Amino acid sequence: MTQPDARLSARVSASFTATIKYKGNNNEVWKENARIISISRNGAGFILQRECQVGRLLSLLLPLPKHLRCYDTDKELYRIWGLVQHCNEIKTEDGGNYHVGVAFVGKDMPPGYSENHLQSYKISGVTKEGLWDIIPTEKPFVVRKHPRFWVALDVWLELVDTPEEDEFVKEKTVTENISISGAAIFSNLDIEVDECLTFTSKDHDFSALAVVRQKITANVERPKLHIEFLNARFPVEKLVMPSE
Repeated sequence: MTQPDARLSARVSASFTATIKYKGNNNEVWKENARIISISRNGAGFILQRECQVGRLLSLLLPLPKHLRCYDTDKELYRIWGLVQHCNEIKTEDGGNYHVGVAFVGKDMPPGYSENHLQSYKISGVTKEGLWDIIPTEKPFVVRKHPRFWVALDVWLELVDTPEEDEFVKEKTVTENISISGAAIFSNLDIEVDECLTFTSKDHDFSALAVVRQKITANVERPKLHIEFLNARFPVEKLVMPSE
């Protein structure tokens, strides 16, 4: 399935709190004040004490700056629904916590949600307001060991153990998706499966040695590499975008 371009709105750091409301299993409903750590017009990242299930909806009430709102610019607080994209346990001085990333899906709950708050959803496109459009899924979301985030990051690739005079050893390109442990990248580099390269994202202060696990050249406009990071883990907590 073709994924929507996740760079709809630039992510910025934030230092305010939001009231999160979530309906869990067994009709459990809880609220928690969360520290927002990153925000955009179409998503947010924050820290919670409790775990949320990926694919479920939650609501946020927060003092979002007006230039990041899609509606209700005259109100002090902004209420919006978010689809949980990832929920990763982290370690802090206060004990166990969770870093949660949500995709903003609009002001109103989707039809049928009030009758079944356990319904899971997935991203299906973009609304005219620039928020994420969602559709119900038949089965609960199956969390991957390392979720993939569908985002076009600007990155540099460099071949390993290639003579310096070779002008085809470096390439600036974009990712198709990325996870903690690897990425799919469009690339024209002359490299084969099981060979190594370095992967650098200057925007995320990240660099790693990686090995090519798969190379796709047939029936595609541009070759694509699937790589695995060997000596570092990508900081996905800095991303606010759809995952799979």
